[in-house]
Amino acid sequence: MSHVGEIIPYYLRHIGNIDFETGHTVGLNLIHAILSLVTCLVLLALASLTIRARPKSPDNRFMFVLLVAEAYRVMVSWYNIFPFHGSPELLEIMQSFRIGWYICGLTCIMMYISTVSFYPIRRLEFMTNPKIKNNLWWAIPSIATLIITSLIFLSPGGAVDIIGGAYHAYCAEGTALQPAEIISSKGAPDLVGVCGENAPYVFMVPGNSTVGQLLLILPVFSAIIAMIFMRVSWKSLAQNPDTENQSIEARSLFIGFAGKAIIKGAMVFGIVTMVIVFGDWNLADVATVADDYGEDALTLYLFILYGFLFSILFTGMLEGFMFTYGILKNEILGIDETLRKTFSTAIFATLGGFSLLLASEMMEDILGGGGFIGGVIVGVPLIVLRKPIFTAINNFSTILMPEAFTKTELSYIEAYEIAMEDRIITDEERKFLKLQAKTLGLDEDRIEYIESWYNSKLEDEEE
Repeated sequence: MSHVGEIIPYYLRHIGNIDFETGHTVGLNLIHAILSLVTCLVLLALASLTIRARPKSPDNRFMFVLLVAEAYRVMVSWYNIFPFHGSPELLEIMQSFRIGWYICGLTCIMMYISTVSFYPIRRLEFMTNPKIKNNLWWAIPSIATLIITSLIFLSPGGAVDIIGGAYHAYCAEGTALQPAEIISSKGAPDLVGVCGENAPYVFMVPGNSTVGQLLLILPVFSAIIAMIFMRVSWKSLAQNPDTENQSIEARSLFIGFAGKAIIKGAMVFGIVTMVIVFGDWNLADVATVADDYGEDALTLYLFILYGFLFSILFTGMLEGFMFTYGILKNEILGIDETLRKTFSTAIFATLGGFSLLLASEMMEDILGGGGFIGGVIVGVPLIVLRKPIFTAINNFSTILMPEAFTKTELSYIEAYEIAMEDRIITDEERKFLKLQAKTLGLDEDRIEYIESWYNSKLEDEEE
């Protein structure tokens, strides 16, 4: 790593030097890139669970493709995870990835609205036609691929016209306030940038385009439409006892789409507003923004920009958990409990990380060099109050993903309920319950959880 030094000190130095007032956000790029990789792996794992549960089911296939597309989309800045040496070949790889990202983005937009095929509403019943519903999982990504590749092929400027160019910016040691060394992808317009004070560092800049701006906004609108569809379907299916399971699934999708529509929608609105007020600019030259509009404008813009980037990860994770819960809650033993625990842990870690970063920034501004103090201020309460905080988060997760039991588990609950009528389990009743569990194929850990859950319900009713 001769161009930036040893890799671990490089990471630690830039993460420790994050400063929104001066535009030092290389460390935040590294954090986002690492978390995007983690989120991608989680979504791929959820997609794998979904398809393995019922590989021939059209709704499982549909959800599998949607989760894989979302997993690809959250890797929006993978190229910042490591300080790669700049080269035309690297930028072409980046461009190829971005073409795939646009295809997955268009795929998600169409799939959001198409969920109505599996959770029908009035006037859109035609979408439930097996010829449509059973082929959506492959037809939609094929159409998205055809549209994006056709636009690129027919455009005079090729990929640069449709998705924008790509740039590799490098600032060597001792180049503060000097022009950055920038390599442009083939056909991309030249880009000029000024190095910051925390050189050496490397980062990549994706170009923009009209299609890109459109695909920035459309997912929010398609999520809003899908949210409305799932709300109507949820309420409609809930009126019929025979479609109760479908109603719960529609509710789960409604929550996932609502999270994306609200959180990501707010961030997109912020970006559009800032571009209208301050004009479009690139991350290779944040210094000019501070010079032209002041440090407050730069700080606000960076908060909104990185808020948007992190909202992609959070809403993607929320969708993944809610969609998987809806599809698999009656298919895999204890999937709801596993998803709740994982989701709660992710929220706790995310809130802790952001609180630590925010407190460190505040202490840095107030005391100067007080980042460590900010870490102590946040870290100690998180350790001391970890249990009540995690309990509150877990209660929130339970609201999103209520207890769900498979048919075999419900059969055991019925048997346990009969045995618990007098609030005492006799030896004979325990033998019967063990036989019932063996017949149903339930292991001891799951039986212990089910009985504890039922006992806690009895205690709540008695109180």
